Amino acid sequence: MALVTRCRNCGTTYKIYPEQLQAQNGFVRCGECRAVFNGFATLITVDESGIEYWPVIDPENSSPSTPGEIEESAGETTALREDRYDEPEPAPDGVQEDDRAQIEHAQSASPVTAGETAVFTAPLPIVSNPESTQSPETPVIEAVTGFLADENLPTSHEYRMWQVASIFLCILLAGQGLYTYRTELTLLFPQSRPFLEKLCRPLGCSVPLPEHIQHLSIAHSDLEVRDPVHFPEVLTLTTIIRNHAAHAQALPAIKLSLTDVHNQLLASRVFTAEEYLSGEQKAMTGIQRGQELVIELYLDNSKLKSTGYQVRLLYL
Repeated sequence: MALVTRCRNCGTTYKIYPEQLQAQNGFVRCGECRAVFNGFATLITVDESGIEYWPVIDPENSSPSTPGEIEESAGETTALREDRYDEPEPAPDGVQEDDRAQIEHAQSASPVTAGETAVFTAPLPIVSNPESTQSPETPVIEAVTGFLADENLPTSHEYRMWQVASIFLCILLAGQGLYTYRTELTLLFPQSRPFLEKLCRPLGCSVPLPEHIQHLSIAHSDLEVRDPVHFPEVLTLTTIIRNHAAHAQALPAIKLSLTDVHNQLLASRVFTAEEYLSGEQKAMTGIQRGQELVIELYLDNSKLKSTGYQVRLLYL
């Protein structure tokens, strides 16, 4: 009786010995397609007398066979390949659990007896006598040990260079995120503002206050002539801005639009914080939580003769 196994990838059939499979835990590499497969999974037994080794063909003395002779010879027998092995090395540590379960199942399965027929659907290659020396063209089953070593792993120097580059890019990305979202970070972590302001100082930047216009409102607004006797053409705009947010906000701009009796626009202008703050208000950098800011603007109405107005808050 002889043990026979077959590659699941290309169907090439090999005669093999038990000690060769046990030395590698059943894993071998096909010499034809280089695929690694479990020899136990396709292991069967056949009668030794049913194995016929095809003789070595001498290209100088032999005459070519006709296609009919080749088909008749292939139909009469099944040629099995018997390959020599080097001393097997230990099986790799990376064998998966499902492969081990497959080995145990194959070892416990009942082999095919001599009376049964072994059917091989893939074409079988013509090989030389097993006792003869293998030629360079004869494929062999190689040990699986080290088959993962074909990958070109980077050297230690290249690996360190990649590490340094990755760390540098991570630091750069973190710095860009801090710069872009520095205002939002102060809302989530108010205690981080001094730290962020310290980081921005060498870069010449600042940490601006939030600008949520939806949290600002005009609590009161009035346009009147306060001194009609001495300054009848001077209008005084009084506006009170209230901050409803739970945090301080940047000072908004004020857009003033003057209209006539038909509510048609005569003129409009945007006043920034530097223009409408006066006196002690000049030192203000923002409007605090729940604070009300009173603003007074004096306008010359001698040419426009406006009778109505509109006031709107906005961030530029």
